[in-house]
Formats: sequence, structure tokens, C-alpha cells
Amino acid sequence: MKNIILATHGDLSYEFKATAELIVGSLPNIKCFGMTKEKSATQGKKELESLIEAMDESNLIILTDMYGGSSTNICTELLLSGHEFSLLTGLNLPMLLALVSGDSSDKSVSELTSELEEAGISGVINVGKKIKERIKNNA
Repeated sequence: MKNIILATHGDLSYEFKATAELIVGSLPNIKCFGMTKEKSATQGKKELESLIEAMDESNLIILTDMYGGSSTNICTELLLSGHEFSLLTGLNLPMLLALVSGDSSDKSVSELTSELEEAGISGVINVGKKIKERIKNNA
């Protein structure tokens, strides 16, 4: 089982974990980090780094909510300073569910992160456009 950190703005990471647990059950391998306006960048970095250092980085996947956001920027700084975890941004529920359901000991972090990218992208669907196309094709 891979180690996972969800790092987002506010309490979003905690809510993503709670929602995933509602669907699949307990997820003890997921830790959460929330960057709030009350935390300085320095405090946030210390908190996130202590979460990371408690884990095997070769088996660690961090999912953040937004490219260019503070959590992603902190993780990027940590990667640039020599940390070796995997980092993906654009966290959505299909991505998280693909992670928790597709994780296995025989699957590498690299294979899994490729699957997560695809699941995250595939989870974005313009339902209104699909309905209009279906109506047009049935007319």
C-alpha cells in the first residue's frame, strides 16, 4: 500500500479523505494537510515536511488541489531541495478513488501515478454538452 498525502487549501483534503472513506471504508494510509490563511508559508512547509519525513518517500504519492497553489508550491520546493516523492496536482474524487482502489504491492508508484492522471482527466465531463449532442443525434 502506498503512502498518500492530500495537500489542499483549507479543509478540502480532510473532506476528500472523509468522502473516499464513505465510499471505500477506512484509509489509514492517507494523511491530510490543509493550508489556511492562519498558517504562514514557513509553518505550512514545516508541517508538510514533517508529514513527508515520517514516510518512505519512494512509496509516497502527494496529491494537491491546484497547480500554482500554496500546497503545490511547497511540495515543489521540497522536491527541488532533494525530496523524492511523487507529486500530482488537480486532485478530484475520481483520481482519489482510482488511487485507493488501484493501489497494489505489485504496482509501481510510476504506474499508479500514470493511472491517476488518466482517471483525473477522465473524471471531467461536460454533461450539458453530452445531453445536447444526444438530443441532436436523436432528432
